[in-house]
Parts: sequence; structure tokens; C-alpha cells
Amino acid sequence: MTATIKTRTNVAAGNAIDTMSRASLISMGAVSGLIGLWAAACVVGAVMTNGAAQVVTGFFSALIG
Repeated sequence: MTATIKTRTNVAAGNAIDTMSRASLISMGAVSGLIGLWAAACVVGAVMTNGAAQVVTGFFSALIG
């Protein structure tokens, strides 16, 4: 005698989790990109205001203390 077993899988729940994970990953990447652009703009502004030599000197003096 052979028995047939039927199983059900809930595909919709898996798709919802994948969609949320993808949306979260995209939003975190976008925010990280914006932070990087802001940092680059700050460095460019500092170099334009003080000059490259002064920015490098200030950076190393901040590292050394």
C-alpha cells in the first residue's frame, strides 16, 4: 500500500520577508551613499577654505594629539 502525502508551503510569507530585506538593504545603501557624499563635500570645502597643506597638517595633528 502506497500513501501519498501532500504538503503545503507558504510562499507569500517568504516573498514578503525577501521584499522587506531588499528594501532595507537598498535604503541602508542609499543612506550610506549620502553620508559619503556629505563627507566628500566637507573635505572639499575644508581644502578650498584652508588649503590642502593646512588640512593635511591639521589631520595629522588631530591624529597625534
